[in-house]
Amino acid sequence: MYYLKPSWLTHSEGQKHFEVYSIHVSPDGDRLASGGLDSKVRIWSTQAIYACAAVEGTENVANGNGKAHLYTGPRQLCSMSTHSGAVTVVRFSPSGRYLASGSDDRVILVWEREEEGHELPRKEFGSQGETDSERWLVRRRCVGHDNDVQDLAWAPDSSILVSVGLDSGIIVWSGTTFEKIKRLDIHQSHVKGITFDPANKYFATASDDRTIKIVRYHRTSATDMTFALDTTVTAPFEGSPLTTYFRRCSWSPDGSHIAAANATNGPVATVAIVNRGVWDSEINLIGHEGPVEVAAFSPRMFAKAKGSKQLVTVIACAGQDKALSVWNTSNPRPIVVSQDIAEKAITDLAWAPDGQKVFASSLDGSILVCTFEEGDLGYIIPVEENEKQLAKYGGGRDAMHFPESVEQLALEEKSNNKETDQGKRRLTDLMEGKATSTNGASAAISAGSATIGSRSSTSSTFAAPSANAGADVPVVTTAQPVPPLQRQAQKVMITKEGRKRVAPMLVSGSSSVPSASTQPVVSTTGTPNHEGPMVEYTEPSNKLPPGGIQTLVVGNKRKLQLDGQDGSDAKRLAAEVETPEFVRPAVLSPAITFSQVRLATPKVKTLLSTDDGGSSVVFEVRNGAGGEKEPTRITLQRKGQLLWSNFVPKMVLLVAGNTSFWAVACEDATIHIYSPTGRALAPTIVLESTPSFLDAAGKYLMCLSSTGTLNIWNMLTMTSPHPPVSVAPVLDAAVYSDSGLHKSPSITKCVITAVGSVVITLTNGDGYTYSPSMYAWQRVSESWWAVASQYWDSSGMHSTGGTVGVIERRTDEELKRAGKGRALQRMVKSAMMREGYEGIETTVSIAHLENRIGAAILLGSKKEFQTYMMMYARRLAEEGLKDRLEELFKELLGPMEGGTYDLYEATICGIDKKELLKEIIIAVGKQREVQRVSVPYAKLLGILDDNAMDTD
Repeated sequence: MYYLKPSWLTHSEGQKHFEVYSIHVSPDGDRLASGGLDSKVRIWSTQAIYACAAVEGTENVANGNGKAHLYTGPRQLCSMSTHSGAVTVVRFSPSGRYLASGSDDRVILVWEREEEGHELPRKEFGSQGETDSERWLVRRRCVGHDNDVQDLAWAPDSSILVSVGLDSGIIVWSGTTFEKIKRLDIHQSHVKGITFDPANKYFATASDDRTIKIVRYHRTSATDMTFALDTTVTAPFEGSPLTTYFRRCSWSPDGSHIAAANATNGPVATVAIVNRGVWDSEINLIGHEGPVEVAAFSPRMFAKAKGSKQLVTVIACAGQDKALSVWNTSNPRPIVVSQDIAEKAITDLAWAPDGQKVFASSLDGSILVCTFEEGDLGYIIPVEENEKQLAKYGGGRDAMHFPESVEQLALEEKSNNKETDQGKRRLTDLMEGKATSTNGASAAISAGSATIGSRSSTSSTFAAPSANAGADVPVVTTAQPVPPLQRQAQKVMITKEGRKRVAPMLVSGSSSVPSASTQPVVSTTGTPNHEGPMVEYTEPSNKLPPGGIQTLVVGNKRKLQLDGQDGSDAKRLAAEVETPEFVRPAVLSPAITFSQVRLATPKVKTLLSTDDGGSSVVFEVRNGAGGEKEPTRITLQRKGQLLWSNFVPKMVLLVAGNTSFWAVACEDATIHIYSPTGRALAPTIVLESTPSFLDAAGKYLMCLSSTGTLNIWNMLTMTSPHPPVSVAPVLDAAVYSDSGLHKSPSITKCVITAVGSVVITLTNGDGYTYSPSMYAWQRVSESWWAVASQYWDSSGMHSTGGTVGVIERRTDEELKRAGKGRALQRMVKSAMMREGYEGIETTVSIAHLENRIGAAILLGSKKEFQTYMMMYARRLAEEGLKDRLEELFKELLGPMEGGTYDLYEATICGIDKKELLKEIIIAVGKQREVQRVSVPYAKLLGILDDNAMDTD
């Protein structure tokens, strides 16, 4: 082990040295960030630090065996002076993208490194030191603390950033938008330390109130998180001094321990090791003469010997006594203690990602690094072993679904085994006829409850049976008394083997309650109840009624008036159809009652014809009376020959399907799915309201209900690419803020593509699709492109013949029907004549092509994507947009030698990226203005191997 202390690695101006408060190493190990009293954040090259021995000699090498190679690159990469106060903490995000810095100015700055190729700022006149070789920009300024920011920490997945300060507050910031999520005021004094659990379940904060607070957090949805104080650790800190700058604590890489600085054991300064789960402290690291202000676990785990399975963690500690100690968990004594390595107190420690080097900063203005050789700390084990250790605590997984300890797993297993055994015993008792009269009453109650609940909400309230109620079935609690269902005597039969058997009895026949199927259906979409058979079938047609399906949108602030005031829809509908109390749910379905969307009932479609290998296949539905007496008949025929038939006791509104599967949607909001041979592929799907659109393509089935809920299912895997989603955003629901009903654009098309993408077009000309990966609606066509883009085909005929072209054709048709096209074009032409709008047509045209490319990717349209991409590249070359063109080249080329792209995929929209790049480079190669950009990539791809050319 040896340490290096380069003379240039300081925060200084001339002969004046400023105190250094914090340091941190980037996840890739190439950069060291530091902050200090000079209000600057500095970025250093770690390669230059490791090589300093060859530059300055070996007088700083502790044991004389330090060796390094001459380094000729820049030492200080960047110096940022945006803060107006001393920089107390700097921390790189685990993703490596951001650097966060906190300061006495009460502000947190989030920095991001500018990509290479941008011009660097010139060195200011009179400034000292090296010129910056990197450029770091402030991406976000986070203001929320009322006093100095003292420490920061990122969640292991970079999802949140937590800051603490001298205002006694803890603030949680989003790791993506950097908006303030929550402020926690759980400490009674200055908060001076924060560390995250590597399993991503907790964070711990250390305060001058002589406590460590363990805060549990987990994500409840895509945008919401909850935070709860799990426990408070006080015992090790009862006598801790209040004179320290920091209380920087650290969590071990296996998630088992927290190293808490500034603890005491009697009068002796220690570092307390807090055990996870029980949160006690039985181990103390004793050896420092003064208060310990910082403790830091190495990010790697070690084996005591090569091949050994005994794993240990390593921790470094330092503080006011100017000494550095290094420990491991298997030895009660430190591995090494270095006294007086600094002239003043040590303020921060930072390990390199390889776990073999630790940096230290001091109030004397210097930064030093201790380097360990193989075997000094143990033998490094693969990072995968860290993940295995964290798996005990649910590391890398959602905290909502995984237990916190091995003990919880064992308890869960025992509980499951117990439940299984009880189920087996109940089944055995039932088969052997050991059920007592009490059991029989319970069974009757269960059966009655199931029958009643079949037409009610899951939230319905049932009256509890009293002690003298006999075997009466509990009934739904309602405003009007309802006669209970009377228990009838059950017949006991003796089988040939001498066993007793209870004769089965229909629950519906055990009382005078009318059958639910005979009750009228309450319509929530304005569709009248069917009093007779509906139209048996219609002519095969995919066209919707003129003007599309009408829609209504409810304003954002609408409150349902259940008391019947202001023309309440709920009470009006209830008055129109008197529903018996015993089948009315105690709580109305929120999907229907509070939905912001209402779609009209579609034209009944009960006939579908398709081609199967050259022969016509007809899928037909003949509706009955809508009940069991005259059910609906479903048939599939090929060339007039019946292949199979089935029956359902409900009216069918819509049919869809192909040669892979067939589906029917009924008026009771159910969907039945059949295989090509008539086999039921899945139990009946139950929706929240009547379907308005039903479509199938490839292996996907899509249904849009009358309350605006869109469902998509993969019939091959019986899964859904995303949860049910509302179409309210595409119907301009956000623009209404009152409580009334508003007529919104009608839906003219709602179909599913073979790759599972939904396409919706409206009468205002807009076209939308839903992105399952982003959980958001995206507009792929709009009237703006039609009036301002040079690439809009006014005839509505697109040469690609793909999905994007069809959607744009719909937009064109709606503009012509409304007569708005020419008027909008005149407005745009007039705008082009004003100052500042000269390039509007070119800018919009390029944006239109970019929109087309994105839409083709979303909809999986390979041919369109390739066509639009070539058009886009040619236009960029013609306009001389070299930066944008090179950006496109980089995305398609992927990782080059020495570079890494974690999310790089070799294909896009089913096309090999590099092959596409070759086509693009050849297409734009003749544009001399961009040849400086295209030629280097042509060389990399081997395009110029056969024909050498002079690149000058």
